[in-house]
Amino acid sequence: MSSNASAFTWRRIRDSLDAYAPPSLASRLREVLAPLRSGSIHPSQLKQARNAVKDLLQAELGPWYSESGLPLGNEVLGGYCWCHSFFNQNPPHRTMDVDANIQLMLESLERIRSFLYALDGVYQTSRRQLELAAEDKALRAKALAEALVRTVEFTAETTSCEETWYQVAQDAMSWCIEAMGLPLSDATQEQLDTAFVFESWIAPAPEALRAAAARVAEVAV
Repeated sequence: MSSNASAFTWRRIRDSLDAYAPPSLASRLREVLAPLRSGSIHPSQLKQARNAVKDLLQAELGPWYSESGLPLGNEVLGGYCWCHSFFNQNPPHRTMDVDANIQLMLESLERIRSFLYALDGVYQTSRRQLELAAEDKALRAKALAEALVRTVEFTAETTSCEETWYQVAQDAMSWCIEAMGLPLSDATQEQLDTAFVFESWIAPAPEALRAAAARVAEVAV
């Protein structure tokens, strides 16, 4: 996942979440994977089918999939791996059944989508706090800082701090600032890139997280 989320990405991501239709996607996946129903599957067929599925998802699912940095098979969220999940699950659950494999993909996609929906809930609650602060800069900075802290904490919890979890957190904080109606200026982006010290497998200490969030918020408001 890129740590350089483009401006106004969140609006596109959020607006696309409601358009997702799992039954329709399942139907398209069944079409793409129909050649694998023949019984014996050659490795070249699997590779071709995997690429076809990737292309389909990229084309069909919209910004929540194509611009979030969280596609199916990402290393942080969703619990799906193209090498070990796509018609190649670990025993005793391995199955070559097309419908069963489609279900695994849909379940992973729903976990990713649910994470993005939950982030939106954090953002909307925080935006209301920001609006209540009106022109009080100190209160506005406090509201944004709390939003950034909650964003990181939620991301750490949801991803179990997997190896590159902090890249998701960095983008989620950029989205948070955008969702709260604030500009993501160069100065704010620089603070986002330097104020936080993240590690793989470990959530940041609460005191350090809050101090970093406060520094970013002071610049952003």
